[in-house]
Amino acid sequence: MSLFFKKIKILNILVPIISIYFALILIELLFILTDLDKKNNMTEINKLLDEKKKNENFDNRNLIEFYLNLKKTEQNIKLSTTSTGYNTHLDSSFKLKDGLKVFPLSGISNSNTLLCNENGYFAKYTSDNYGFNNPTNWKSKYDYVIIGDSFAEGFCVNENDNIAGNLKKLTKKENVLNLGRGGNGPLKNYAILREYIDLVDVKNIIYIHTSGNDIQDLFSELNDEILIKYILDKNFKQNLAELQFLVDEQFEKKFLDLVLRYKNFENENINNKKKSFIKFFKLHRTIRFKNKILRSFTNKEMSQISSFSTENVFDDFINKEFKFIIGLINDVSLKKNANFYFVYVPSYYLDPKTIDKKEKIKVKKDQYYENIIKVVNDLNIPIIDLKKILLEENADPLSLLPFRFYGHFNEKGYELIANILLRETSSR
Repeated sequence: MSLFFKKIKILNILVPIISIYFALILIELLFILTDLDKKNNMTEINKLLDEKKKNENFDNRNLIEFYLNLKKTEQNIKLSTTSTGYNTHLDSSFKLKDGLKVFPLSGISNSNTLLCNENGYFAKYTSDNYGFNNPTNWKSKYDYVIIGDSFAEGFCVNENDNIAGNLKKLTKKENVLNLGRGGNGPLKNYAILREYIDLVDVKNIIYIHTSGNDIQDLFSELNDEILIKYILDKNFKQNLAELQFLVDEQFEKKFLDLVLRYKNFENENINNKKKSFIKFFKLHRTIRFKNKILRSFTNKEMSQISSFSTENVFDDFINKEFKFIIGLINDVSLKKNANFYFVYVPSYYLDPKTIDKKEKIKVKKDQYYENIIKVVNDLNIPIIDLKKILLEENADPLSLLPFRFYGHFNEKGYELIANILLRETSSR
C-alpha cells in the first residue's frame, strides 16, 4: 500500500512538471512560427523589406560572402572597419608591438574598401592615406571637412554619391575631406579632429549629428579608457597619423580572424538541423526571452539606453556631457579659424502598419530634438536643421530612403542633403 501511495505522490509531482514543460514547448513553437519574441517595428519592416527585395535586382549575399567572392578577382579589396563592427561601440583598441594600446579612429589606408548594401548593391570606396573615405590622398587645404557617423561616411552608397562626393560634384572641385566614420558619436568625432585637423587648413567644419543614436554613442564613449583622455588632457594625442602602417597591419589580422570565424560558422551550418532540434527541446528562445525580460527589470538604465524608449532618460546628459563635447569641437573650429556648422539629421522610417494605406513616418529618439537644438543655440553654433527641411518641407521624405522603408539615405537623399549644405554654408 505504501508503494502505491509513493507512486501516486511521484505522479502528483511529475504531472504538473510535465504539463508546464509541454506548455513551454508550445510557447517555444509559437516563438518559432511567429517571431513574437523578436517582434518590434524594425523586425516587421525587415520582413516587409525582404519581400520587396524579392521583386528587385537585390544582391542578397551577406558582406563576408560577397567579399570572399570579390577577392578572387580583386586582391586589394578590404572590408570596411565600420560595417564589420570595428571602430564602433565595441572595444576597437589593440596593442602594438611595443605593448602600446591604441584606439584607431580610421580604417585601412590606400585600399579598395567594401562598405555595405542597403540599395541592392555593395557600395565601395577607395580609402585615402589615413584610412578615411576619400578617393585621393590628403591635400593641404579644403573648403569643407565633414565629421560624423555612418551618414557622414556615406553608408551605403559609392563614394561619389555620398555627401562629400556630391559636394565635390556641385562645386566642381576636390575641396571636401570626409572624416566620417560609421558608429561614431560626439567624442570620437572630437578625437578625430584632435588627431588629424592640424594636418590641413579648412574653411568649414560640418558636423553631422544623427538623432537616432549619437547620444547613446556618447554615453558609451565616455566609458572608454582611451577616448576619455581626449577630455581629461587637452594635449593628449595618440599620433594616429604616424601609426597608420601599424593600424593597417592590426586590422588585417582582425579581418583574417573574422573571415576564419565566418568559414567555421558556415561549416557548422551543416549540423544546424540537429542543433535546432536540440535547441527546440531545450526551450532556447523561451529562455532567451525570459532573460531579456529579467534584464529589463534588473538593468533598467541600460535597457532604456538600448531601446527605442520614449522616456527622456538623456535630458540631463544632453545639457551637460553632450553640450560640453560639442563646445570642445567648436573650440577646435575657432582655433582653426573655421566656420562650424551643426547638422541635425532625423532618423526616420516607414510605419509598417501603414504599408498598404496612407504612408506614415516614425522618427527615432525625436524626444531630444528641442534639447539638442537649444544646446547648440546656447553655444552660438549655426544649425542646419534637416528635420525641418526633410520632414516638414519635403513632400516625400520616404523617397530619400532605400526602398521607401528605412536605413541610411539613398543616392537621391545624399544628393539633396549636399545641395542643402552648399546652399546654407554659402549664404552665411
